[in-house]
Amino acid sequence: MPMGLDDEVRKHLRDTGEQVALTPGILDAVRVRAATRLRRRRRLLTGLGFLAGVALVGGSLAVILPGSNENSGPLDLLVQQEALEKTQDLVVESSDVSETSLDPSYETIPAAAEESLNESEEAQSIGTAHWVELEGPVVGATTEYVYSGDTVVARVGAEWFVRDESSWRQIEMPDSMDVIAVDLGVGEDYLRVAGWVGEDRCSRELAIKVKTGVEWQDVAVPNQLPAGLVSSITSARLRVTDHERVLSRIEQIDVDPLCLLQSLGVDAVEAEIEDGMIYATDRKAGRVVYALDQLAPPEVTELVASGPLLRSLLLRSTDENKWSTTTLAGLKVTELGVVDGLVMVEDPEYTVHDGQRLKRSEVIPPDARLLIDAFVTPSGTSMLYARDGKVWHQGNLGEREIRSASDQPVIWGRIGRIFAEVSIVAETQQGQILLVGGG
Repeated sequence: MPMGLDDEVRKHLRDTGEQVALTPGILDAVRVRAATRLRRRRRLLTGLGFLAGVALVGGSLAVILPGSNENSGPLDLLVQQEALEKTQDLVVESSDVSETSLDPSYETIPAAAEESLNESEEAQSIGTAHWVELEGPVVGATTEYVYSGDTVVARVGAEWFVRDESSWRQIEMPDSMDVIAVDLGVGEDYLRVAGWVGEDRCSRELAIKVKTGVEWQDVAVPNQLPAGLVSSITSARLRVTDHERVLSRIEQIDVDPLCLLQSLGVDAVEAEIEDGMIYATDRKAGRVVYALDQLAPPEVTELVASGPLLRSLLLRSTDENKWSTTTLAGLKVTELGVVDGLVMVEDPEYTVHDGQRLKRSEVIPPDARLLIDAFVTPSGTSMLYARDGKVWHQGNLGEREIRSASDQPVIWGRIGRIFAEVSIVAETQQGQILLVGGG
């Protein structure tokens, strides 16, 4: 049975004692060189036939035209061409061996396509300076991003998603609960969520649910509002450990006249407050009018006069039945992190992430006005800070102003990681965006 090219190559290497791994790349290179030599030999033989005819004509001319050099002519050109081709073979063989030993065996992107791809990626990251904006889980929808554990979660309306290394995946939440905060610090098998239980705005309760395997354990959060006042939570953070539960939230407190009447036993279907009076529709009595100051406690009447109240609260519990409440300054939700097993609260002096608590005055750049956030990475400290009315980032790629892909200026941000990749949750006038890859 005749041997194929691969068998001949292997036999040649065994005969010469060469120890070379016959990867597909090397055999492909040998095939290319063999085909190249075969084409050259065919061209050479064709050229020899042509040159033989030329030589006959040339010899006749030499007889007719004396004085020509018999040692020069087509034969010399042929010898020079063959020598040149041998030299080229040696160059090709040498380059093939070195390239084959380094190049991957899989298909690579052609240079032109690769340049086009790089240009496309650069165009997408214009304004973010090496940061690339990720699409949210629902394209075009308003999205809130929150770091939790070693990843980031996204909220779109009532739905929650977790970011894997390259895609979004929806998180299964407990039934009949309007979730306001998620804690993924120890993974989805031990998911912790906080939210409203119950559909009635006047009687719903705030609770924390802790998932262990497939079971959910409920922990009630006490309602500290007087009758007639309702809470609308705009953003929240939750951390639960073996020792404590901490919930940070921003809420709007408002008067709901329907809830106030229901707390007094009035079965009203609608109600409104105007000029110190409550105008309501009773199911049995029809249209009724009440004086607000005769029904409502002082806290309610004061809030009616001043309008809705925005406040930031921190609730902490080391026991299910014992909670402490602290009113916080500012209207940004307070970030939480677990450091050495304890839940730490971010404040004007310290930034907090899981496992990290950094003093702002020790890491802030000298010319920065305000350190927004700082995060320690394997390559150094990554920082967000305000200067000259803009938000800047400083990391292993140097200092850059942070802007959105639509060239909108960033007004606030939070540094974190999605697995091993550093990322920024940046806030613009148009909402939050998620940036990755800037280092």
